[in-house]
Amino acid sequence: MFRKASTHHFTEPLKLSSGKTLPGFTLAYETYGQLNQARDNAILLCHGLTATPHAAGKAEEGDSGDGWWDMAIGPGKVLDTERWFILCIGALGGFGGSSGPAAINPETERPYGLTFPVVTISDMVNSMKALTDVLAIKRYHCLIGGCMGGFQVLDWLARYPERVAASIIIGATARTSAHSLALWEVIRRAIALDPDFHGGDYYHREGPKAGISLATMFGMLIWMSREVMEEKFGLALAEGKQTPSYTLEPEFAVQKFLSSIEDTPKGPFDANGFIYLTKAMDYFDLERDHGTLKTAFSHVTGKTLLVSFDSDWRYPQKEVDKIRLALEANQAPVQHHCLHSAFGHGAFLYDFNNGLNNLIKNFLSPR
Repeated sequence: MFRKASTHHFTEPLKLSSGKTLPGFTLAYETYGQLNQARDNAILLCHGLTATPHAAGKAEEGDSGDGWWDMAIGPGKVLDTERWFILCIGALGGFGGSSGPAAINPETERPYGLTFPVVTISDMVNSMKALTDVLAIKRYHCLIGGCMGGFQVLDWLARYPERVAASIIIGATARTSAHSLALWEVIRRAIALDPDFHGGDYYHREGPKAGISLATMFGMLIWMSREVMEEKFGLALAEGKQTPSYTLEPEFAVQKFLSSIEDTPKGPFDANGFIYLTKAMDYFDLERDHGTLKTAFSHVTGKTLLVSFDSDWRYPQKEVDKIRLALEANQAPVQHHCLHSAFGHGAFLYDFNNGLNNLIKNFLSPR
């Protein structure tokens, strides 16, 4: 598989949804496979919340970590790099190389920290469109995204439908729910209350490891369904014990598992970037921005595959189905499949071979 990691710096200002302007910005991206002469075999892969543009293969020579969707990308895989040119762009405002709070503010020559302007999903998509133009890709064969990446695909469909021939949206709805707003707020508070957070100005000192650990523990409760936790841990005691010791220390296996999460998540991770990405998800609401979902998708002509999971309580089937109804109201070809999985919202990452792989393969196959 031909893999290339790149960055592109834009000197042109980027007007943001907030009314503020970035004087310039950088996007990190990775590509897999080769863009053909007609430049019509490109697939834009929009990554999820805590992922980066490193989607497949090893990040560096000798690195033991594979990309976050390595099971899907490569020769002979669902996203066959002998056929498709896969592009994954790091989200603006996050971590992994694209401009965000860790970037240097040209006015102060220091990291932006929390002075970085708030960005939205639309701002991310506008930056992606700018890179798409630089790469001279007039129209994507397909856009694919799960979680936050699914939000980005939906925004592409609403604002740049002429650039999208087909789309695959996995575990994402047309707006953020009040429940998700509350969840993100608790996680952000866990980070901000860490004494080492220093108001987001921690780039030259010890960072908020304890806050990130607590946020990661809470995140596990969001990603793993009740069924998975019961199957994996149940009420088993830790360290093979048969009887409890009746102490205030963690005694059950699930408690030990959570308490063992003490280090920063693997791969690039910036607490400020996480805060900015979750805030972008907070503001995502296609109905508010366009009036109705039917209006938002009024110019969509390409085909769409929607995928939900029966155990995903954050992005439930009935909410995903509202997207199907809006597309059908505009006579746009669309299909919605709800897959059974015990992995909840994380199914598109941790249960890929349980039906999702075949859905994507069949959707991308020529008819």
